[in-house]
Amino acid sequence: MIAFLPQEYEEFRLKIRRFCETTLEKNAMRWDEEEEFPYDSLKAMAEEGILGLGIPEDFGGAGTNRLKLVIAIEEVARVDPNSAFIMEVESLFDATILLFGNEEQKRILKDVAQGKKIGTFALTEPTGGTDVAGIRSIAKKENGKYLLYGSKYFITNALVASYFIVFAKTSPELKGKGITAFLVEKGTENFKVGPKIHLTGFRGAAIAGLQYNGAPVGPENIIGKENEGIKVAMSVLERGRVNISALALGMLQRVYEESVRFANYRKSMENPIVNYQFIQNYLTDMLTDLEASRLMVYNTAMLIDKNMQVGLNAAATKLFVSEALMRHVKNGVEIMGGYGYTRGTVMERLARDAHNTTLSLGTSEAMRLVLSRYLKS
Repeated sequence: MIAFLPQEYEEFRLKIRRFCETTLEKNAMRWDEEEEFPYDSLKAMAEEGILGLGIPEDFGGAGTNRLKLVIAIEEVARVDPNSAFIMEVESLFDATILLFGNEEQKRILKDVAQGKKIGTFALTEPTGGTDVAGIRSIAKKENGKYLLYGSKYFITNALVASYFIVFAKTSPELKGKGITAFLVEKGTENFKVGPKIHLTGFRGAAIAGLQYNGAPVGPENIIGKENEGIKVAMSVLERGRVNISALALGMLQRVYEESVRFANYRKSMENPIVNYQFIQNYLTDMLTDLEASRLMVYNTAMLIDKNMQVGLNAAATKLFVSEALMRHVKNGVEIMGGYGYTRGTVMERLARDAHNTTLSLGTSEAMRLVLSRYLKS
């Protein structure tokens, strides 16, 4: 329990946890093994109001704050990291529309909150994702429209999305200052999705590339203002880092639970291995980092809710929590031995999914670079 959290947040957590354990967990392993997009999960989360967290009631959402959103992502990730990852990426889409979209664009959020439509955030390209200013997609203005040329890669939800936020250069000569964000609908002429990309983890996330060779979009499809796409991207990514951190936090919670359970059950020389000091060291380090991670995630979420600057906190939180997960899932596998390395076990799935959290929304190296900028007076 967190001392500074009002009781309503703990009650909210318990409500989400009960839902996740009774509705999501029973299918989580199957979705992973079969690389199946969890439509049933999204439908159930929409009915529970989870997909609408962070979306105002005026636009069909639950109208809650960032703190409740990260608690929900944490709890979903504890039992079904794949569904939490899908939810986390869709929250990037929601935030982009809410922060920078016009009233017409915001109307689509109702269908997203209800699980009828899926949105995604298409920034990464085959040549990389960290260097936002270096994207190669372009948007040529012709006869009052923009024609999109280029491609994207590693786009989560791409195979099932109805809406895509695509970043392209409208003024290539301005480099990073000439990027614009566009809302593109599925079925747009010359806009193709696929093929599916098979990752080691998050195997049900419908990840694919995008190709567009003269895909037409109107000026009404611009999100924000022309040539201000870098502002859109960085604002959303900065805030979104607390969401991927919440996902890593939920996974770390499950790593700890699985490790403690196994250490109390497994015996060596008639003695539960939890009684051995080196196992205790693994577990106490896990617990310490788990507590620190939760405080960092919640603090950053609360700063966002207060409309405060979160660049430093978001980067530090993302770096710490994702790397803590990587350290401790390795130790969790060590504690469980062959059982932790066996297909179809929770720990093996967590080990595969974990590495993505150090890559998404900025690599660990990129987070260190962001933080280094705060060192200079």
